[in-house]
Amino acid sequence: MLLDRRQWPWAIVTVVIALAAVGAYVWLDRQQPGGLTGGSTVGLWYGIAGSALMVYAGLLAGHRYVPVLWRWIGSRQTWLRGHIWLGLLSVVLIACHAHLRWGGPLEVALWVVLGAVTLTGVYGLLLQQFLPHWLATRFPDEAPYGQIPHLCQLFRTQADELVDQLAPVEAVKAGKPGFAAELRAFHEEHIRPFLTAPVPRRAKLLSDIRSDALFTVLRARLGLRATDSTGPAALALDQLEDLCRERRRLTEQERIHRWLHAWLLLHIPLSAALLVLGVAHAVTALYY
Repeated sequence: MLLDRRQWPWAIVTVVIALAAVGAYVWLDRQQPGGLTGGSTVGLWYGIAGSALMVYAGLLAGHRYVPVLWRWIGSRQTWLRGHIWLGLLSVVLIACHAHLRWGGPLEVALWVVLGAVTLTGVYGLLLQQFLPHWLATRFPDEAPYGQIPHLCQLFRTQADELVDQLAPVEAVKAGKPGFAAELRAFHEEHIRPFLTAPVPRRAKLLSDIRSDALFTVLRARLGLRATDSTGPAALALDQLEDLCRERRRLTEQERIHRWLHAWLLLHIPLSAALLVLGVAHAVTALYY
């Protein structure tokens, strides 16, 4: 749900303040001969208030890296809600301050960056609302993201042990053709590289269809019948195929986690650029 009950107070207060701010600005603009400008007293106060809210939104990163410093002001969840709603409110105040005009080149750059920050923030908020629930529904036994490399190492160790039992290295070194050489060659070429982290992008076992086809061909080359599902070799191959299947599930989880956090690679640098441009705008406005 996009707005839970803890978000509603923030949303209501933000909407009320935004409407009041816009209404007051429009009324004052009509009272002022020639209208308000960004350099007027009212326009400056709107700009200062919007800038202060932007700085507050940007301090969320400080709360993450120095939590003790900001704990007395509020929890991280409180700061996160403030980051979202007060950040949106700052856009309204800045729009009033600018009188909905583009301005010069610096101001145009500010508008572009502000729009990009807002859009990436809203996009990230939507992802944070829907992807975790979808991930939990699709993968009820979801593995913690930080544990995926460790799980891949466990899968690889299990696969190595299964292959060592069925195809001893000594048999391959002795030059004995057949089962041992075929299985170990398949393991070294396909299974072992696939059970690494990160998984090779061109791994053939990434596809369910190609994986089924490869294991079917392997069983045929090893002389295992399709009806044979109880022998030691058949059971071991089933386990190897299951390990590869689990690795594919982990790969899909990794991809969803990247979607969940990749937007920050744009949002954070753009936010830093916005603060820098905002300072430059304030300095040039005071200077000129």
